[in-house]
Amino acid sequence: MLKRIVGLILIIAIGLTLYAFLVEPRWVEIVRITIETEKIPKEARIKIIQISDLHLHEIGDKEKYVLKAIEELNPDLVVITGDLIDDSKNADKLYSFLRNISQVVKKVYIVLGNWDYWSTVDLNDYVQNLENLGAIVLINSNDLVMKDKFCINIVGVDDPYTGRADLEKALMGIKPTCYTILLAHSPQIIDEAVEKNVDLILTGHTHGGQVVIPFYGPLFLPLEKKYRKYSSGLFKVGNSTLYVNRGLGTSIIPVRLFCRPEITLIEIIGKR
Repeated sequence: MLKRIVGLILIIAIGLTLYAFLVEPRWVEIVRITIETEKIPKEARIKIIQISDLHLHEIGDKEKYVLKAIEELNPDLVVITGDLIDDSKNADKLYSFLRNISQVVKKVYIVLGNWDYWSTVDLNDYVQNLENLGAIVLINSNDLVMKDKFCINIVGVDDPYTGRADLEKALMGIKPTCYTILLAHSPQIIDEAVEKNVDLILTGHTHGGQVVIPFYGPLFLPLEKKYRKYSSGLFKVGNSTLYVNRGLGTSIIPVRLFCRPEITLIEIIGKR
């Protein structure tokens, strides 16, 4: 009897290991969320796709699926919240991936993450190449999006995890009557963003933990203790809404378990 139990445990362990390394890291989930706001006229809406933490090494089946999904979902904007690459040798593959996105979406916004800095890529060339492909790289800066009869402030801070974020600078000159979306790599910006009355904060960085243990939670999160409650998903914090994207890639170990990579489709609709 004991041998059977041990054998069963061994089979389950091997199966989960194979699944975690070979299946789940490539099994992308499309997460859909809807947010209502009185800052937008009733029945008006804007569709945004968020992707994050690509850690792009190749344009394989997963990346092709992401590109196809973006085209089919037909968003108004795509936002990428950091960690596009983790090694400078993959920059050209990233540029090819981004070129495909830019062909189907008019507006693409990017903020940088810790791995973009740690990748050893030349940052000036990197940002210039991203912008040459039509992306808008927000480094403690903002842009205004006009749609129909309403406006959206798109604000982006440099990486909070490595201490480069300057939210006060990033918010300078925004239109206070417009709905404000903050792009940041890490949810560590949340307290400051709530203080500044930012409407929606879109982040990544956590990968959702990559490995999530049932009834326990994420095995590891690269966050200070007080921010670990923001592992992934949607949170209401004060008057602000925070969304933490699980990301598309992996770092350190190419594994995911009960924590699928994701594309997020965010629809912001008016109720004024």
